[in-house]
Amino acid sequence: MSSKPKFLLSDNLNKLAKWLRALGYDSLVGQSISLHNLRRIGYRDRRIILTRSRKVARSPHHFPRRLIRSEDSWQQLQEIKDLLEYDEKSIFSRCLECNRVLVPIEKEQIKNLVPSFVFQTQNSFSYCKKCGKIFWKGSHYKDMKKKLDKIFGNRG
Repeated sequence: MSSKPKFLLSDNLNKLAKWLRALGYDSLVGQSISLHNLRRIGYRDRRIILTRSRKVARSPHHFPRRLIRSEDSWQQLQEIKDLLEYDEKSIFSRCLECNRVLVPIEKEQIKNLVPSFVFQTQNSFSYCKKCGKIFWKGSHYKDMKKKLDKIFGNRG
């Protein structure tokens, strides 16, 4: 049984990383990282390296990688669609900012941490233990889900 792929992205693919996290994929961004360290981390953590660098893509060393050609994050996601699976249970399970798995939190615990309208209209919340961000299924969630449904052909 194979597990979901994990990704290591070059630092010019931050928006793509957010889309991958929205899909529930473990997606790290390497900030100013050398080719040697990119390969080392990718190998150690069994990550597929996504890069816009032709130098990295053409490296003679053997490691899983994919050259991303587009500058548009939406097109970038299309380029790697064959590596991905749309799973309703996994979407929006990771922090879009820092990649950590989100944890459910009781509504009363976040009463003073979200706008009052959000507290009054939402019932389900999650938070990131690393950066403290709180997430709920508001309009931003719905907009992102529509885009994901469109690219993966789901009717949402």
